[in-house]
Amino acid sequence: MSHSYIPAEDGPALTWFKMFANGISANSGLYMLTNTDAAAISAAVSAFETAYFAANDKSTRTEAAVSLKNQTRNSAEQICRQYAMTIKINAGISDQAKIDIGVRPENNSREPINVPQTSPLINVLGNTPGTQTLRYSDSTTPDSAAKPFGAIQLQLFVAIEDVPTVNADDAAYYGAFTKNPIPVVFAEADDGKVASYFARWVGRRGDHGPWSQPVSMRIAA
Repeated sequence: MSHSYIPAEDGPALTWFKMFANGISANSGLYMLTNTDAAAISAAVSAFETAYFAANDKSTRTEAAVSLKNQTRNSAEQICRQYAMTIKINAGISDQAKIDIGVRPENNSREPINVPQTSPLINVLGNTPGTQTLRYSDSTTPDSAAKPFGAIQLQLFVAIEDVPTVNADDAAYYGAFTKNPIPVVFAEADDGKVASYFARWVGRRGDHGPWSQPVSMRIAA
């Protein structure tokens, strides 16, 4: 996505994020997304908005507040960037609908590189109190940590429940990753529950590959 999509400065970027998130929340079906997708985008944008105002208020501006603002800005940008590129390349969504949420329609004169249609493999390497460590590979090359051609990152979703789940719709977006290993950190209230992981490759245009098989592990207390 070019810089014209997401402004470099935090204030204008927040305005773009909110336009994008609000437009999708108002009619997720128009953008061929689910309510879960819309909720994940809105949650990331809302977290950045809260942190942004805290970091820019003299009464609450601290080093920790600024750090949180930067972290939530990065998370909001990652998820909005990914979904914006998915919308951009979707020929079933009108150009006007794309423009309405700040997405420039695709230039069809270029030869596309599609996301691979293989799925990731997820392994839990470590399970210590409050943290699990994951390693990913591709289903066609399980002994290699390299991403398959056409994938620029792995998108990870996590469901935290009392029992394992095999339904990706139960999982919430956790983050996008380009390197192994992946640390997953839990709240104290999650101790003893089960984390179920789902992953998919993301292509250069923001398109998604198929879901991985679910992998579950009880969170150590």
